Amino acid sequence: MPFKLSEATVDTLLDKLSSDDAFRKQFEANPRKALAAIGHRAAEIARDGDSGMWACLACTELASKETIAASRDVLREHLLAAQPSAFTISLELAKPTQ
Repeated sequence: MPFKLSEATVDTLLDKLSSDDAFRKQFEANPRKALAAIGHRAAEIARDGDSGMWACLACTELASKETIAASRDVLREHLLAAQPSAFTISLELAKPTQ
């Protein structure tokens, strides 16, 4: 599956999402380009107008760097799962319910 992320890509993604403000802004603006910037081949060769599978990465506000760092092991496990499309992985900030 071309979208499957390598271990190196997942580690880099989580490192940057938990520490790099510029990368976080890039990811919020265009997740596909952010993944391409860290070497994910499928993201590199996709066209700008190709929203398809990249639409599932869209978010309006990422969880904090601290939250992503604290959840790193669980996020890594989910991102490396053999069937990543079987469940939702959210990197968004959870909004409290009232």
